[in-house]
Amino acid sequence: MNSILKRPPLHFAHANGFPGGSYRVLLDPMRSDWDIHVLDKLGHHPDFPVNHNWQNLVDELLLHLHETFGDQPVIGVGHSLGSVVTYMAALKAPHRFRRVVLLDPPLMMGWDSLGLKLAKRLGFIDKVTPAGITRGRRSHWPDVTSAEAYFGQKRLFKNFHPQALKDYVVSGTEPDPKGGIRLRFEPKVEIEIFRHLADHLSRSHRKIQVPVAIIRGEDSDLMTDARIAKLKKRGFDCYHVPGGHMFPLEHPDVTRHCLTQILQDELKGES
Repeated sequence: MNSILKRPPLHFAHANGFPGGSYRVLLDPMRSDWDIHVLDKLGHHPDFPVNHNWQNLVDELLLHLHETFGDQPVIGVGHSLGSVVTYMAALKAPHRFRRVVLLDPPLMMGWDSLGLKLAKRLGFIDKVTPAGITRGRRSHWPDVTSAEAYFGQKRLFKNFHPQALKDYVVSGTEPDPKGGIRLRFEPKVEIEIFRHLADHLSRSHRKIQVPVAIIRGEDSDLMTDARIAKLKKRGFDCYHVPGGHMFPLEHPDVTRHCLTQILQDELKGES
């Protein structure tokens, strides 16, 4: 019992459209060492609708941390959307975090930030984020088997670990009252999240008060070499693993190894 009580708390926040249960193959082997809690669905809480620069999502995450851990500071880990929301939460409430690890974060700074602001103001944000291709996406299937076959042939999912694909389909769908199954993560929420991608973080590296590490996918089309170079200049510790933007679900074992190496000092501190 004492060893369980000593497990350090780790909170995981998911990518846009991928409920927390999608990451079981990555996180479950870590549960013997960490007290892991996973946020199920960002952006669906009625009190925290998606708004400008994800500010409500930050408040949603902080409320979840308080309800789950009380005042105990946590290790914050997130993928894509979840990574930036975790980072913003650490900016707003640093006492809630011991450190944060960001997996392929859309952490837009400098010219990227300016480009986002212009895209929003001039009305072409759907062309520079996945919002455009999300509109009209299929959201209903006759059963789990057909849904898994559908996603398995999509480019975004083609390199997924087989169990990660199954976990996504199981955790990401629910029975449809009209028959069959439907997506649990509402497409309209997913689109709004893309449209409100945070564009105000260019100088945030000067304000962050907790240690930050970034893990990128070597083939990521988001965290490119140029963007990583800029983040390193701003003082972020950066690591890389095989895979694209979805590397936590493509290469969960390698990702887990990198993550645990970054966090090994936290475990030593608990022993």
